[in-house]
Amino acid sequence: MPDIDPFNFFRWGLFIVVSVYCTIITLQQGWSWYVWLMTDDRYITILRQYVIVHGLRLRFKTFWGDVIICALLGVVFILLFWAHKILLNIDRVLS
Repeated sequence: MPDIDPFNFFRWGLFIVVSVYCTIITLQQGWSWYVWLMTDDRYITILRQYVIVHGLRLRFKTFWGDVIICALLGVVFILLFWAHKILLNIDRVLS
């Protein structure tokens, strides 16, 4: 009988399910926005130009706090992944 840790099985299963779900939802929403903004209606054309102009006017300084938070969350994710690898190796060494 293989030695399967339920926590690791749940963690990797959850990782796969959530990653696939987030990717699919993001692509669906992006595609729906693209299709909606590419219609030839007069008001949608004005909205599309408005979105493009404001997208071009964005400044990096405005979102500096969000960029720092995203970077810190990325570091935390890497540290947690590294800690799980260490725990797996400790379990293998002890057994």
